[in-house]
Amino acid sequence: MIRMNQKLRDVMDELKMNSSETYYHSVYVKNITVKMIRLMNAGGATHYNSAQTDIICKGALLHDVGKLRVKNVILTKESSLTPDEMHDIQEHTVYSFETVKDELDDDEYEIIKNICLYHHERTDGSGYEHKTDLPLYVQIVSICDVFSALYFDRVYRPGVPYNETMRIIEQGKSGYFDPTLIEYLRKATKEFSE
Repeated sequence: MIRMNQKLRDVMDELKMNSSETYYHSVYVKNITVKMIRLMNAGGATHYNSAQTDIICKGALLHDVGKLRVKNVILTKESSLTPDEMHDIQEHTVYSFETVKDELDDDEYEIIKNICLYHHERTDGSGYEHKTDLPLYVQIVSICDVFSALYFDRVYRPGVPYNETMRIIEQGKSGYFDPTLIEYLRKATKEFSE
């Protein structure tokens, strides 16, 4: 069960009101993350206990709250972003952490900090900061983030069909993901393939 204090609940409510697309994206990322972790635990690929799983899923839910500080016109822009707009988008990772950091318990601080700051990083260095040494839980949230961003409808485009979404991820068009993560993502999202 994800525990959030009133301040974080208020932040999520504000996100839902100001950018429902980002809010529901965050819920989808959290839901896929918990399925994936359960499957990976059952398969012996991870050994997260229930408390760790809850913290990771809380991070997945909060990972994009920093988009509250990015103008909606940028978040919903259909055409290519300017360099300044791209910089604003990339800063949402820092804004997310800044928004939540004072509301986290000691046992969840490091995990949620890493998820907020590094969910756009890839182990091949193709992320915003070219950071390659990423905890596995960050990689799990990241691949769920990419799946949700591609598969579900966006304001500026319809969702990508399931098989094409998986092909984009497998071909590394959204940065490199370990094949084991891709395999578990496929299992966690199989309901969408039907």
